[in-house]
Amino acid sequence: MSGGCLSLFGLPFLLAGLALSWLYFSGYSEWWKAQGWHEVPCWIESAELKENRGDDSTTYKAMATYRYEYGGREYHADRVSLGSGSDNVGDFQHRAHRELSRHVVKKSKNAEALGQEGDRIPFRCYVNPEKPEEAVLYRDLRWQMQRFMAIFALTFPAVGAGLVAGGVIGTRQSKRDAGLREMHPGEPWKWKSNWTGRTIAEDAALGGDALFYYTLWSALVIFPLIATTALSGAFRTDGMSWLLLIFVALWCVPAWFTLKRIRQRLAVGATRFEPAEMPAYPGGTLDGAIFLSRPLPLHRNAGLSLVCTKRVTRSAGDGTSTTSEKIWSHEENVPMDRITREINGFRVPVRFTLPADAPESGSGDDTTTRHLWKLQLKVPGTAIGPTFEIPVFRTEKSAALAETSAAAGMSIHDTATADLPGALAESRIRAEFDGDGFPVSIICPAARNRSMIAFLIIFNLIWTAVSFVLIHQKAPLIFLIIWPLSAAGIWWLIIYQLIHSRTATFSAMGLELSNKLGPWTRTRRFEKSQITGFSHDTNMSSSNTSCYRIRMEDVFGKKQTVVDGIIGPNTAAALAGRLADWRKSGR
Repeated sequence: MSGGCLSLFGLPFLLAGLALSWLYFSGYSEWWKAQGWHEVPCWIESAELKENRGDDSTTYKAMATYRYEYGGREYHADRVSLGSGSDNVGDFQHRAHRELSRHVVKKSKNAEALGQEGDRIPFRCYVNPEKPEEAVLYRDLRWQMQRFMAIFALTFPAVGAGLVAGGVIGTRQSKRDAGLREMHPGEPWKWKSNWTGRTIAEDAALGGDALFYYTLWSALVIFPLIATTALSGAFRTDGMSWLLLIFVALWCVPAWFTLKRIRQRLAVGATRFEPAEMPAYPGGTLDGAIFLSRPLPLHRNAGLSLVCTKRVTRSAGDGTSTTSEKIWSHEENVPMDRITREINGFRVPVRFTLPADAPESGSGDDTTTRHLWKLQLKVPGTAIGPTFEIPVFRTEKSAALAETSAAAGMSIHDTATADLPGALAESRIRAEFDGDGFPVSIICPAARNRSMIAFLIIFNLIWTAVSFVLIHQKAPLIFLIIWPLSAAGIWWLIIYQLIHSRTATFSAMGLELSNKLGPWTRTRRFEKSQITGFSHDTNMSSSNTSCYRIRMEDVFGKKQTVVDGIIGPNTAAALAGRLADWRKSGR
């Protein structure tokens, strides 16, 4: 979809979101003003429950007419609640109708003939002292309705604004990139505006700004809902109202990333990468410096990392899905004495040797596969972590290196094999190898897939809340079965990930595999003669990152998982090869 079409597609979402947001915030405004209205007795003349049947649902509206006296004058009104229109959110409309029906003024036949009232059953209404003709029977805040409206206020404006802004920015960016392609047809490292200058700006600055504004907007939506619900006393009278705290839990996610970005800006100020040469090329070195306008914290160890990530886009039904795999990475510590101070800031030196078979940045001929090279400065224990996208392309220098023996340096696959324990440690897997590189033990501890566990907890909190709402509103039986059972299944998966661990111990005799689930442990032993081979494949995905596992096959054709949760296909392939070498060896 082009940028213009994307903006047009998002415009209805933005306009609808702004309209719904206005209705959402006006509900608080009306509720707050009505708190100062005067309570007076009134007489209900009629009460009915209007039912509107639609294709998918039925909505209700409690209607009534009543009269009241204020300031010595008599008034007639028909406003039941602060909200207008019919709905099926909660049971307010039914409760209001039942209560008002009990207070309808009853007349005897004689009184009706004489034009006089019979039994007088007064109710109460709230009158606007500035406009006595304006009154309402219920001035309570309907937190269920505000919760329902908050969902639209949180999503529609953000989606609409994102699509409109993304379309406009994307169109401008496409025009700039097209112009750069025409100006530099044989130099793809000059096709991005961020790579055309002498410095490279921090990555994802625009996304960080968008996240900041959404965090601010969602706070304006969520916290009035929590505050007014507390002031109305709903937390004391209705236990279901505590489900509103899920909104706060969800808000903490973007707020955490926003706060981290603000803390980084306060710590080191503006950042940029100043490469010594553009672009970096396979077999060469990435040299330069990261500029900081403020110094790094004292007594902290800083580190640099260079990561190559492969993103593959595949067709999935009517849409597409994208997975990310880290295929190469290298880290370096930065001693404090290497950081130089200048008049306007500080510079952190950067130097990395790239593998000779390193892939180029971008998509190349295969449009479904894209490689990204990211340089990051990290200070453990702080929010400091500026990231820069680095251009890596084959040039005349890389071609010249390929013709010499010096170019036959370590490849991407060799790098994963060389430091296999370190590569596995990135997946929180502890591995020990002997001096000849054969495995001694591999431990997959419990709760190592933290990102997936955190995602499942957040998702299942929402899913479980929906289950309670469906039960509370007496939804159809099929929903009462599916939602609670699926929520229970996800909670069991979360508990399993938190308490399950696996240990593989290798010896000259064979393999001992122990699976521990809390206090229960199951141990199985396999002799080398029983093992026919090892293989690796994907077994799960966390966000857009694929995780791999190593499986052992025995003489009966059965497969056992030895290691799982490995991030990166190269690491999984290297470990599978190392285990295959152990099986063939005499140790």
